[in-house]
Amino acid sequence: MYIRSVTVENVKSFREKHRFELKPGVNFFVGDNNSGKSTVLEALLFMFEGPSTTKWTPEKFYCADATGPTRVEVDIAEDVDDLVTQEKFKVLKDFVFDDAGQRVLRLERSSESRTVVQGGKGKKVDVKAVCFWHPERQQFENVTGIDAKVKAIFDFEAVWADAQPGDHIDFANTKTLGRLLDSSFKRFIETDRWKALADAHEKAFSLDEEDSFLAETKTLATGIKALVDEQYGQADYRFDFGLPDAAVFMKQGRLHVDDGAGETPVDGKGTGMQRAIALGIIQLYARSSALTDESNPTPLVLMLDEPETWLHPSAQLKLGEALSKIGEQEQVFIITHSPYLIRKFDPKSHLLTVLAGQGEGRRVDRSTTFGLFGMGEPTWGEINYRAFEVCSNDFHNELYGHVQRHIEAQKADGRFAKEEEVDAFLVGEGIAQTKTWVRTSSFSYQATLPVYVRNSIHHPENVLNAAVTINELSESTKNLVGVVEKINALP
Repeated sequence: MYIRSVTVENVKSFREKHRFELKPGVNFFVGDNNSGKSTVLEALLFMFEGPSTTKWTPEKFYCADATGPTRVEVDIAEDVDDLVTQEKFKVLKDFVFDDAGQRVLRLERSSESRTVVQGGKGKKVDVKAVCFWHPERQQFENVTGIDAKVKAIFDFEAVWADAQPGDHIDFANTKTLGRLLDSSFKRFIETDRWKALADAHEKAFSLDEEDSFLAETKTLATGIKALVDEQYGQADYRFDFGLPDAAVFMKQGRLHVDDGAGETPVDGKGTGMQRAIALGIIQLYARSSALTDESNPTPLVLMLDEPETWLHPSAQLKLGEALSKIGEQEQVFIITHSPYLIRKFDPKSHLLTVLAGQGEGRRVDRSTTFGLFGMGEPTWGEINYRAFEVCSNDFHNELYGHVQRHIEAQKADGRFAKEEEVDAFLVGEGIAQTKTWVRTSSFSYQATLPVYVRNSIHHPENVLNAAVTINELSESTKNLVGVVEKINALP
């Protein structure tokens, strides 16, 4: 089960409706500062956690001067039928429907106060209520008691760039560290040491032992019985203190660090070390059996905001590998400005969403087409172009070379494709010969922009031609990307 899409309307800088398609693996969000990347993730938390006095408040979360309500809509897909077999979610069984070949639950949270007619009665709903789409009645409805339960559909772990990482070194079994500890605890309870602890607990809390704690409680139980029997009738009372489960032990745990300056709890260390430890735990989780432990059926949704902060490039590469591994089992959202993190982009299970600009001028692009050149991992040039709209000579050369190899593959003799052949092919693809390439003082010819740019890159010693501008490099790269995508689409 995963979050298939999120639609935001009048949320922060997003006016009107913006729908973001998501994938069950790793979802990258890249783009300009203040383009709304973090807002998409905040909208998901707003949906499942709801507003409070400090979170998702109107003055901070609602779009200023919006003409309509602030609204978030989310589609949950795949194993939703299994979800509604759980006792606390059985009330949602009639809300599951088929959409685009998937079983889906659709949720909505809106700032609009309104009355919804459900079961012949009007029910008032507002931003504190989560509504589900009813496929037969074709409306969003609020199921009684669901608002508190909806938080348990997913386990969200969000690590924000400006948060204290120590807050996420959490022993709760819904967190990555807690899941690691819980997995280890399950192995521990099979050991002789645990059995010895269980025997000691039994003796300490046994009624048969004179100096046990439960023996002491017999006097208390007798006193309660005497008073209650006199006032309400006969009954017997007994205190019972079972062996604490893993969750109780975990709540008492703390991680301590000794970096040479003395041992202290991790939350007493600097932010840089805390963040390194938190990310280290995430990477360890990627390599652990806890990731495939099916005893915790609640899906983990991991959200990381600029996790590359304080990490050198090789560490970023390792973190990217770990997040890709986690993405094989869990849904991961990554906001990043680092090409190193997305080096392991896999179009089968990853998605890149690029946000550029702000407000009405914002552009949102999706890309699952990394790996233009059929070599597995995308090249650095392609990463920077797809993710960050940075054009480079290297990427232009790669595109030009790919076109050249395609032409050579079509030739009966398999010989090298000359410049004029590439130029003619590009003309056939609709790219006009708008440039004049001056080879010598007495010889020049018309050429397409990609050929002109390629010649400028390969012949920097030629000073007879004007230097290629950034705009020309960008336009030429865009043209070649289109041509390569058409080539790749050929049967």
